[in-house]
Amino acid sequence: MIKKFPLLLLIIVFNITFSVSQSTNTKLIKADKLFIKLAYANAAKAYEDFLKKNAKDFYASRQVAICYTKINNPAKAIDFWPSVIENSQATDADKLAYAQCLLANYRPDEAKKILSTLKNSSDKNAANWAIAFDNSNLFYEDSALCKVFDIKKGINTNNPEYSPVVYDKELIYVTEHKKSAIQRFFSSNPNQNSYRFNFSVRKDTLRFDKPTVYNDYIQCKKINGPLCFTPDDSSLYFTRSASKKDMKKAKIKNAPSKLQIYFTRLNQFGDAHPEILPFIYNSPDYDIMHPSFSADGKTLYFASNMSGSIGGLDIFMCKFDKGEWGSPQNLGPQINTTGNEFFPHISPQGILYFASDTRPGLGGLDIFFADPNTTTKTFYEAENIGAPMNTQFDDFGVYISKSGKVGYLSSNRKSNYNNSDIFYFVNNKPKSFDVKLNFIDSLTQKGVNTSFTLTTPNASFNQKVDSISFFTMRIKPTKQFNVIASANNYKLNTTTKTIQVNDTVVSILMALKSEKSIKGKVIDKETNLPIAGVKVAIYDEFGNKYLDYITDSTGVYKVTNLPLDKPLFIGSEKRPDYFSNTEKFVIKPDSDLIKNIYTQKIVIGKAIKIDNIYFDLGKFNIRPDAAIELDKIVQLMKNNSQIIIELSSHTDCRGVATTNLTLSDKRAKSSTAYIISKGIDKSRIKGKGYGEGKLLNNCGCEGKKPSTCSEEEHAQNRRTEFKVTGFIAEKKAVEEKPKTKKAKK
Repeated sequence: MIKKFPLLLLIIVFNITFSVSQSTNTKLIKADKLFIKLAYANAAKAYEDFLKKNAKDFYASRQVAICYTKINNPAKAIDFWPSVIENSQATDADKLAYAQCLLANYRPDEAKKILSTLKNSSDKNAANWAIAFDNSNLFYEDSALCKVFDIKKGINTNNPEYSPVVYDKELIYVTEHKKSAIQRFFSSNPNQNSYRFNFSVRKDTLRFDKPTVYNDYIQCKKINGPLCFTPDDSSLYFTRSASKKDMKKAKIKNAPSKLQIYFTRLNQFGDAHPEILPFIYNSPDYDIMHPSFSADGKTLYFASNMSGSIGGLDIFMCKFDKGEWGSPQNLGPQINTTGNEFFPHISPQGILYFASDTRPGLGGLDIFFADPNTTTKTFYEAENIGAPMNTQFDDFGVYISKSGKVGYLSSNRKSNYNNSDIFYFVNNKPKSFDVKLNFIDSLTQKGVNTSFTLTTPNASFNQKVDSISFFTMRIKPTKQFNVIASANNYKLNTTTKTIQVNDTVVSILMALKSEKSIKGKVIDKETNLPIAGVKVAIYDEFGNKYLDYITDSTGVYKVTNLPLDKPLFIGSEKRPDYFSNTEKFVIKPDSDLIKNIYTQKIVIGKAIKIDNIYFDLGKFNIRPDAAIELDKIVQLMKNNSQIIIELSSHTDCRGVATTNLTLSDKRAKSSTAYIISKGIDKSRIKGKGYGEGKLLNNCGCEGKKPSTCSEEEHAQNRRTEFKVTGFIAEKKAVEEKPKTKKAKK
C-alpha cells in the first residue's frame, strides 16, 4: 500500500518497472532517478515536467501522486490521483491511496464511496479499510471522554518536534536541527535533514521552560531519533544514524545509512557516560530503531525491517535473560502488517502503543494500542485509539504516564502537514476487557457443546465451543453483544446483553427441547366448576416464561415443549374476585402432566382454615413445621397484593377460658409477626386470638355436664384461620375521602 511516512527514520525501496518508451525518455529517467534517491520533491517536479507533453500518462501521474504523498502534500497529490484511478491499470492499492488522500483533504464522503467498492478486494489492506469505514463511527466512539491540549509554552516551534519522553521533571523530545534541500522527514538518506534531542523543564503539564540541547554525548550530526530510559534509570537507549565505519560492513556497497539503536550508562544525576555502545542486533543491512522498555526492564521493544518482518517496518521484542539479550521476535500479525508499524511505546500497565500507516484509521499515521494477553504472553489484536488522539493527519510518538490515562503525543494536525508538534492528552475512554462466555444446561448447570453466532460492536463471527470450554471475547463495558446459540436437543437461544465492568463470565442458559406437556383446568375450589378469564403463567426460577394464557369458558390451559426434570412454577392470576396462587411442579420424561388449578373465591369475612399449624403445649413460638405453612400465607399475600387479612387462632374448650384467650392471642400475633418478617406490610395483616369463643361444634366445656366430645372433635376447634377483611385500594379511598363538617344547629 502506498503511504506517507512523515516523521520516521525509514527507507522504502520501490521496484520500478520501466517500459521501453519510458527508458528512452530522458525526462522520465531523470524523474525516476530522483525518486530512487528519495528526493520526492524534486522528483515530483520532474514528473510534472514530463506530464506537460504527456498529459494523463498513467505511470507519471501515479509517480507524481506518490511523491506528493511522501512529502506530506495531499493538496497537490489530489490533483493527480483522479487520472490514475480512471485508468484501467489502477490497482485496489491505488484506489485506497486515493481514498486516503481524500480523507486528508477533508472529503470523507468521497473517500467512503471509493472505499465502499473495495469490500471484496483481494488486497487485504484495501478490504480492511473498506470494512472499517463501513462502520466508521467506531473511530469516534467515546471521543468526549478524551481531550487533547496544545502545549502553551516552551516546546513547539515552526520546526518539527516529536516523540516526547518524560524523565523526572524534564520533557525530552526530537526536533529538527538543520534543513536540507530535500523536504522530507526521516529517511536514511545521508542528505536528509539533521535532527537532535532537546529537553525542557516542565512548569506544569502544558507549560515548559525554554528548551535546550539534551546530553551532547549522545547527539550525532545526522539523525537522532526516539529514545527511552531503562526502568531503573541506569541506562539510556536511543536511535541515531549508523556511523560510516559501521556502514562499510554493509552487504550492498554504498548502501544508504541505516538507523540503529545505541545505549549509554547514566550516573545518579542522569548524565550520560561518554562511551556509546551499539545494541547487539544492530546491522548495516537493516534499520533498527525506536526502543521502549517494559516496566520490569526485561523486554525491549523496537521497530525494524530486519529478516522476519511481515512487510516494511515491524515491531519486534527481545528478552534479557541471564545477562544477555535473546533473539528478536516479531510480534506477529495481531500487531504488524504488510505496511509499517513503528514508534512503539510500552506503558507501565504493559499496553503496547505504536503508529501504523496500514491499519485502518482516520488518515495519515494513526496511533494504535494492544492490551497484553496474559494467557499467551503476547498481545491482543491492535485497536485504533480513535479520535481525538487520531486525526486525518499524522499522529504518532505517544508517551503514557504511570496512571495510564494521561501523556503526550506527536501530531502535525495543527500545522496541516507543515511540521509536527507535541500535545498533551487526558484519555478516560473505557478499555476493552476479557469476557468469558460459556453455554450451560439451564437445569443441570453443566456445559453444553454449542455452535453460536456472536455479534459485538466491532465484529460478527461464527464459533463453536465444547462443554468444558469458555469462549473469550474482547468488549468494552456498557456495550452490547448478541449471541444466537444452537445445540443438539436444545432450543435455539437468542440473547442480547449489555456488558458491565464486573461481567467477567457470562453464562448462556440452554433449555432442553421436550414434547412433554402440561394441561388442565382452572377450577373453583368450592363449586368444582371451570373459571373463565383467569391468567395462567408457567415460568422457571430465572423468570423465563413458557405460558402466558387467559382461560376461556372451559377453563382449560395447555402448553408443550416444556423442559424435563426442571423445577417450574405455575401461577393463576386472579380475577378481581378470586385468589391468585403459585405452585411448583416438574415434568418427568415418562408421561405428560395433568394438573388442575383450584382457586378460591374471595368472600369478605369468610374464614379459611390453615392446616398443620401446630404449637408446643402452652407455647406460642413458631415451630419449623408451622413456618412451612405460614410461608404459604406469605406467598398468597404476595400473589394477591391488594388483600388485607385477619389471622386468627382458636383453642378447644378445655382449660381456663381466660388462659386460652391469652394464649391464642399470643399465637395469632406470633404468626402475624412471622409473616410481616417475610416482607408483608404490617398494614395488610392483623393477628387476633379468640380462645374458645368460636367453637365449630357443640364441644363446649362450660356447664354442669362435662363434655363427652372425642379428641378428634376437640381438634376441630384447635385451628388457625384467616379471612379477607378488605382491600388496600378500598381502604385508601376511604382514608382519602374528604370529611364533611356537621351542620351547626
